[in-house]
Amino acid sequence: MAANILKTPFLVNDLVVYFVSPRVAHVVEVDCRIELTTTPESCTCCTFRFRSRLDPGFRCRHIEAVRQVLERARRADSGSEQVICGH
Repeated sequence: MAANILKTPFLVNDLVVYFVSPRVAHVVEVDCRIELTTTPESCTCCTFRFRSRLDPGFRCRHIEAVRQVLERARRADSGSEQVICGH
């Protein structure tokens, strides 16, 4: 896995992304009111479940946060970044 991101929390805007496997993360609102299971392609949030029916390409902000951490980790593995941090 890129930059060993498993079991490390990453802050992405107002979300905390915590990977439990190479492709599955728990995404938590910073106020801890909601914890979602999210992958780069799907999310358990209501917005994704309903909007993706109308627009199959729809990606919620939780999916975007997961993708952002994965992309930063991929770049860190290639040597262009040494530290992964959210914002």
